[in-house]
Amino acid sequence: MRRSVPLALAVALLGSTLVGGCSPNIVQRGFTATPGSVEKLEAGTQSREDVVRLIGTPSAVATFNPNVWYYISETQESFAFLKPEIIEQKVIQVTFNEAGRVQAVKTYDLKDAQQIEMVERITPTSGKQLTVLEQILGNVGKFNPATSRGSGQGAPTGGGGI
Repeated sequence: MRRSVPLALAVALLGSTLVGGCSPNIVQRGFTATPGSVEKLEAGTQSREDVVRLIGTPSAVATFNPNVWYYISETQESFAFLKPEIIEQKVIQVTFNEAGRVQAVKTYDLKDAQQIEMVERITPTSGKQLTVLEQILGNVGKFNPATSRGSGQGAPTGGGGI
């Protein structure tokens, strides 16, 4: 009967470790606005400086139009060793007019996202394609012990001098 107590304790510890390891790991990444600050943005009244003071610097500025600012945030959930899954994503787009005043504020979420197909093409390179055996045996016979002892090329390492 005494042997069953340590066995039951070991099973209980193992079970609690396994259950604890299955709890999700939730990570918030990117821009996090203070509650209510984004709602205070008004078109036509606020300048760039007002927006920075109110919600902070943007996560990104549009490449070809510096009048478009993006504030990006996402929440990821992962279990143990599995690939993280995006459970929430929010992008706030602030567009300014030529005078530097807020023109429009748009909000995008995960349902607005689009999956991008990566191009699978490979750029061909010139040269010879070596097999595994050619790669392994390629340097056999090219080793010269005389050059490895210092009699080969390289900078002088001392001796002689003024």
